[in-house]
Amino acid sequence: MADYVYDLMKRHHSVRKFKNNPLSEKTVRKLVEAGQSASTSSYLQTYSIIGVDDPRIKEQLKEVSGQSYVVDNGYLFVFILDYYRHSLINEKVDIDMETSFESAENLLVGAIDVALVSENIALAAEDMGYGIVYLGSLRNDVGRVREILDLPEYAFPLFGMAVGEPSEDENGSPKPRLPFEHVFHKNVYNSNKKEQQEELEKYDERVSNYYKERTNGQRSETWSQQVAGFLGKKARLDMLEQLNKAGFMKR
Repeated sequence: MADYVYDLMKRHHSVRKFKNNPLSEKTVRKLVEAGQSASTSSYLQTYSIIGVDDPRIKEQLKEVSGQSYVVDNGYLFVFILDYYRHSLINEKVDIDMETSFESAENLLVGAIDVALVSENIALAAEDMGYGIVYLGSLRNDVGRVREILDLPEYAFPLFGMAVGEPSEDENGSPKPRLPFEHVFHKNVYNSNKKEQQEELEKYDERVSNYYKERTNGQRSETWSQQVAGFLGKKARLDMLEQLNKAGFMKR
């Protein structure tokens, strides 16, 4: 059995420096079609993808994100959790679907659909020789992004993805992931605190060594320190409000 796809996945890393070579319309179409081939819960297809190549719109989204590669890339995709088309169907049928797509369950269904689509696109792009980076930073101001992209009710921007040819001096490398034994549980969840803590300590040392080697000693933080720094911040506390405004999480 060939390991080509496995090896491609194992080489993945975020690319944040791109050549100034735009993707062709043919390439964009192929990537989106690859994304659409992903599994979708109950055939609901609760997603839309907005391709952004307008420099003015890119600049506006960069103001939200704060990341230069929102502008400096080959192409920018924004992934939308989308029940707008389902609301249009709701207007024409006798069954009231509104309770469903305003529910927490169908928020999860939509978010999972979007994640599967985006990962198909990421893998297809890397197979074509491009690099990608996800842009959760577009959620820094969801209301503003909805205005910029003119999103209707029941359409919510989850994240973006910059795609392009990696620049010559792009030197990223795959970050070490959690050990297999730490994330794979056989039959039941292993919540043994002692074993979990021992695995975390080993992983923290591995991550710290990775940063030391990559930065010639300029960085040495552990994974636990990164997690504490990120989750210790009270970030994007308006998310439930923004979801409500878009028509979600009302039930």
